[in-house]
Amino acid sequence: MKRSLSKVLKSHKISCFELLTPDLTPSEEESFKSILREQEETKKDSSKKASTVSSEELVEQKLKEAYEKGYQQGFELGKTEGFQAGYHEGLTRGYEEGKAKVEGELKTKYQELEEALKKEFQLKLEEVSKFLKNLEEEVQALVLNLDKEVLTLALKIAQKMVLKEITIEKETTLNLIKEALNYIAEGIEITLKVNPEEFVFIKENLPQLVGPSSKINLIADPNISKGGVFIETALGVVDATLEKRWERLLAELFKDEG
Repeated sequence: MKRSLSKVLKSHKISCFELLTPDLTPSEEESFKSILREQEETKKDSSKKASTVSSEELVEQKLKEAYEKGYQQGFELGKTEGFQAGYHEGLTRGYEEGKAKVEGELKTKYQELEEALKKEFQLKLEEVSKFLKNLEEEVQALVLNLDKEVLTLALKIAQKMVLKEITIEKETTLNLIKEALNYIAEGIEITLKVNPEEFVFIKENLPQLVGPSSKINLIADPNISKGGVFIETALGVVDATLEKRWERLLAELFKDEG
């Protein structure tokens, strides 16, 4: 711009200052405006880029916060569900193991009771067998050709004699109950059926045989003969009536005869 030094500047007074306006040709003025437009566009592009970067950073930050929040919520939810699942699984497993343990103990106690009753019956069987053997020898001495029907009649007569002797002693039933209770787990509910004539005696003496936590339901049953007892538990029944024991005795005797 060689002519710029030779331009005559016009001066105007604005307030107390002078505003100098350069005297430019149309081409120079157009060049000057072009430079100003380029600077303005450059400034806008820079501002736009800064705004774009700022928006991208904001979006990235929001996504990061949403991810962290979702992760934390998922972690807490998984932790809670896992704890609940573990709790229910442990509770179920503990119940099944406890149930199996109790059932095993009850089964063992029941087997021990069965063995004890078998021993008791065996002793009674030996005593009655001895009595019957002596009776049979006496009968054979009188009648050499007894048939089975006559022998059965003699055994029935002997049965009445034996049952009569046993029922004289009230302690017999009480001792039988005592022996049975020793092999039943304390706290298991049982039902004892006894002869009505022995009910009061057994009821008065039963507390001496059981603990405070025992659950025993004593019932007077006219179908139970004196000296016998019928025991019911959750595991089954024990028929300790005299008739049943006598039936087993006869079965053993006739088996030996056969």
